[in-house]
Amino acid sequence: MKENEVIYDIKSLPDCKNIGEDVKYVTIDIKNINYDVISYLINNKKEILFTERIDNKRGYVYVDYDTFIKGQIIIDNIINEIPKNLNKLETARYLYIKLGKIVGNELINKYDYYLFNNINSIGNIWHSLVNGKISNITLAKTYLYLCSLFDINCEIIKSNNGEVVNKIYINDNNYIVNLNKDLWLIQAGFATKYFASYNNEIDIDKKIGYVNQNYNDIYIDRIISSIDFMDENMLGDILIKTQGLLNVDSIKPVELAKIYNYIFNKYCPDYNITINNLFINNEEYEHFILISFQDKRYSYNYQKKSFAIIDNDILKRNLDNKKIELSIDEFIPNLRTKTIAL
Repeated sequence: MKENEVIYDIKSLPDCKNIGEDVKYVTIDIKNINYDVISYLINNKKEILFTERIDNKRGYVYVDYDTFIKGQIIIDNIINEIPKNLNKLETARYLYIKLGKIVGNELINKYDYYLFNNINSIGNIWHSLVNGKISNITLAKTYLYLCSLFDINCEIIKSNNGEVVNKIYINDNNYIVNLNKDLWLIQAGFATKYFASYNNEIDIDKKIGYVNQNYNDIYIDRIISSIDFMDENMLGDILIKTQGLLNVDSIKPVELAKIYNYIFNKYCPDYNITINNLFINNEEYEHFILISFQDKRYSYNYQKKSFAIIDNDILKRNLDNKKIELSIDEFIPNLRTKTIAL
């Protein structure tokens, strides 16, 4: 940021119309906002960089106009898809579920350069929405922003154990919600655990379109009951029979690992099934998970939209050549390789 470039704070339409030619950076008060402000910026301010502000606390990462637009399109889709005749609590629940389906946590402990290159994707609400990768604080800010657009009083607080959470106020009641902890449950279609005391309200979740008849954890029970745990293809059977129900193609990698850790710990705790976090070493540094049991390894093939067996020799060669890299402090069991997790 250059010394002569001006930062301008806005929260109302008159503020927008007073933006001078010297303004390069705009902060948007996401706690006190109406859509007229967003529409004006979209239609008139293509040369400006954007970040969010809550009260007097300004975001530290700015995004360009194109990223701002793409992020707002995602928000528009959430707004436009909302069912009719929802009350405030149902609206807050709808926003919670919709946001939980489109973003995921990112592993940020791989390498320092990875952290540096990806800081924009998790530090700004519009960039996070576009990239689908988000941090806990940015997730809380994005949920606050959505609530603000629907005139739901929301704030960001720290819980008793120090976690960043949201607190919403509706009809003289307040509710503490922790979307970060519920991300994997939402992406699995399970009943949530951290939306105050409204986590198993099946009628509300049907009304907002989260479930059709019941939560997926109920159906998982039925699927797993048909698995022969003595069969050598047991792991493959679990993955193939659950992938369609869970819609694995739309689940973020961190959340996918949490979902299958839950399934393995619940239904086959005595089997030594491991999940590793790996990265394809390209410009995007794409993250994926590897699931291993005995001498078989599986990963999700996004082109074929199915779990597939990974050949051990090919995996070892790619690790040795650093085309694929392990996350920090992780080791693939029973795979001899010169690659060392840093």
